Amino acid sequence: MAPTSEKLTGIVTIWRELAAGGIGPKRDAITPARLRGTMPWVFLLDVTGEDFKFRFAGERIIQFMERRLQGSQLSEHLGTPFFDGMQQFFSRAVRTRTAQSYGPGPVTYPGKEHFEMEVMVLPLSDDGHSISGLLGAFDTWRLGTHSAGR
Repeated sequence: MAPTSEKLTGIVTIWRELAAGGIGPKRDAITPARLRGTMPWVFLLDVTGEDFKFRFAGERIIQFMERRLQGSQLSEHLGTPFFDGMQQFFSRAVRTRTAQSYGPGPVTYPGKEHFEMEVMVLPLSDDGHSISGLLGAFDTWRLGTHSAGR
């Protein structure tokens, strides 16, 4: 995984250090002190069976979404290309037990089609075997500024 965004690169570096060669660090290892300087672009999810619960979103993510999703289940938001794609993306990370990335590429979130984004999710594991959560992050730019040639 080699993100275009310097912010995402920093988050991958932190995740790799905390994972120490395992499938992912424990959820409680992901602290504000560890993520200093990257928190605005970070989100955390709990894996709840086949669903995902939004636990935390940094200020840039809340600003982009124009609302807070904290405490809600992803299944409550399905029915649009953006959230349906999110469900597939997160599910693939859990199923394969590997980090996933997208972009830079077009945004399908209503009203944000003039942006492109790069997004990633990184597995968290409290027992070292199963995925109990996901550390995610994304960065956005004006459409056409980063996706050309990729």
